[in-house]
Amino acid sequence: MATLFKKQFTKPLPPDAKIVSRTVKDRDGKSESKQFAQWTDRNGKKRTAELTSGKDGSLRIKDEAATWTAKYRDGEGVVCEVATGCRDKQAAQAVLDDLLRRAELVKAKVLSPDQDKIADHQRIPLSEHVTQYIDHLKNRGVHPDRLKTTETRMTLTVSSCHWRWLSDLNVDSMERWLGTLTEESQDEEAYAKPVSAAVYNGFVEAWVAFGFWCVGKRMAGKRFHFNGEKRLLVNPFEGMRRRDAKQDRRRIARALTEQELLALLDAAKRRPLQDAMTIRAGENKDTFGAKVSSERKEKLEQLGIERALIYKTFILTGLRADELRTLTISDLSFGDVPFIKLRNSNEKNRMGSTIALRSDLAAELRGWVAGRDRTETVFNVPTGILRIMNRDLAAAGIPKVDADGCVVHIHALRHSFGTHLSKAGVAPRVAQAAMRHSDISLTMNTYTDARLLDTAEAIESLGIVRESAPRTLAPALAPNGYQTSQNESISVHPTGGEESPQETQKACKTPGLTGFPLIGVTRFELAASTSRT
Repeated sequence: MATLFKKQFTKPLPPDAKIVSRTVKDRDGKSESKQFAQWTDRNGKKRTAELTSGKDGSLRIKDEAATWTAKYRDGEGVVCEVATGCRDKQAAQAVLDDLLRRAELVKAKVLSPDQDKIADHQRIPLSEHVTQYIDHLKNRGVHPDRLKTTETRMTLTVSSCHWRWLSDLNVDSMERWLGTLTEESQDEEAYAKPVSAAVYNGFVEAWVAFGFWCVGKRMAGKRFHFNGEKRLLVNPFEGMRRRDAKQDRRRIARALTEQELLALLDAAKRRPLQDAMTIRAGENKDTFGAKVSSERKEKLEQLGIERALIYKTFILTGLRADELRTLTISDLSFGDVPFIKLRNSNEKNRMGSTIALRSDLAAELRGWVAGRDRTETVFNVPTGILRIMNRDLAAAGIPKVDADGCVVHIHALRHSFGTHLSKAGVAPRVAQAAMRHSDISLTMNTYTDARLLDTAEAIESLGIVRESAPRTLAPALAPNGYQTSQNESISVHPTGGEESPQETQKACKTPGLTGFPLIGVTRFELAASTSRT
């Protein structure tokens, strides 16, 4: 039978309470003596409550909830207790009547049990659903940075669109709000630009994923099922329009040329000591005359060596900033084939990978970590590494932003790694493994700067529709005396019955590019990976 009641609980006895005895009648009409506590609350109101004994034998006072709870049997015959949230009994009775009506509809097969449970979730505030969704992502092992971004975006959307319940979720209101969202302008007088397509799509993807979670979709690796708890019948955000991120890229990373990479390494190595020796004021301003103690000089030189080695590791491994920051000495292996072993706890995709090390970089790393504890991190990568890199770029004479608006930052070194892999003729599938990408188009398109590829020589090598005999490319593994590399070609032009001298011709290369192997040595050992992303 359905009933309404107020839940009872106990609280500690107030310190200033006075204990009195009273004679009361029970349900059978019999009289009995009971103890009560009397005290004055913080508002000056006199209170009285019955006493009882706690589990530890101490005296406690009985109290009851301010709101009513409904107890009934649902459509599947299960006894349920539902908090009505009502202080008024008549209002609570209306809630109970609605629950009983739904139970009858389930019994009559008008509603399914899932639909009945979905109705229960409509009484839970949307903010609690979002919190439970974030906890679900956390249990799945989603990266903390992504968790924070997702939670921030969803919380901002809920407050801006004035959503309180699941029934408030609406594509139209979200699109209207996203249309008003603008970037924070650094210049007060500048026109406030709408958010980029990537940011816009980030909001959309967060809510589409939340909608699928609400309809019971659960991921198991790359597979999924719909056996999770259902909070909605349909995903209100499914099919929501996204913007073209390729046509609206705000921060396009620029891959550095080999000369720029060498200049950056040199500047990073020299700048700490040079900055300390630079006079900042007076007649000798901007000259190297400041006195530096030998002890401090040694520390600054070591700092420069570490900073240059950090950049070189970024360039020759394609590691991400957080991956290098958390890399420990135990993750390095200097065997016959030196490599870095990324643990699943510090890799972006949480799968773990191995990255081969070029021999010269392996030798430098071996010397850098010699004699240190294996639990220490390889480098001390500061949180302000981007600001430090900007100063190193200025010292090396490398523009932060080029004429096309492309930017150089820490992650641009990973772009440089991918670009120079392609420029060195590495097979796309091998480059994908070295970059640890799940999609080869990400390696070939996003992380390869086509401006640095030697397209002039590629076009010159075409042997079609020539009026004269086409040039031939010598084998890459067997250069002859006239050809020093596979990039050079030989043309033979017979004149009359005699052979003319062989002339070695070299196609024009893209200006400013001389080959990836200049960074340290003349051979690059291809990286392998066990990761799929």
